[in-house]
Amino acid sequence: MKRFAVILMSSVAFLAICAFTLVPADSPEYVGTKSCKTCHKGANGGKVYLKWEKTQHASAFKTLQTPEADKIAKDAGHATPAAETAACLSCHVTGMNVEGAKFDKKFAKEDGVGCESCHGAGKGYKSKHNKPEKHAEAVAAGLLTPKVEDGSAEKQCIQCHNEKSPTYKGFDMAEKWAKIAHPK
Repeated sequence: MKRFAVILMSSVAFLAICAFTLVPADSPEYVGTKSCKTCHKGANGGKVYLKWEKTQHASAFKTLQTPEADKIAKDAGHATPAAETAACLSCHVTGMNVEGAKFDKKFAKEDGVGCESCHGAGKGYKSKHNKPEKHAEAVAAGLLTPKVEDGSAEKQCIQCHNEKSPTYKGFDMAEKWAKIAHPK
């Protein structure tokens, strides 16, 4: 009987360890633009990082750290500064509008709206997406490839670029896409 109890307890412990280490988490994990920079700064990565760095997306969080942003937040009824207001952060920082999101230690909210805002949380696909033979695997692991042609890019963009924003002045997809497009 004692031996059975030891075997049973060992089996339960083993299954518990497996459940926590082998089953992938349901929550998306964001790795941050610095993780993307490694491969996407140079020619092989299409110099995509260098293009992003020059966009308003890259400075989206910084815009929340201004007196003007604090006034907008206050006028909208928020008691906290814009850089601490969830409603503002949800569009000015990657992943802040995703329920249950996790953030890698390399992730920095100061990077504003980064790669993973459009391409999905990178933890599951970052080591696969640059290998053509593993593209389907990367997509299954969360990689998004929004396209203008099928409307998926605009659908993603208007999650933030819409009339709910207190600074919304309309959204012209063709004009905005020209500023951020980064074909490899």
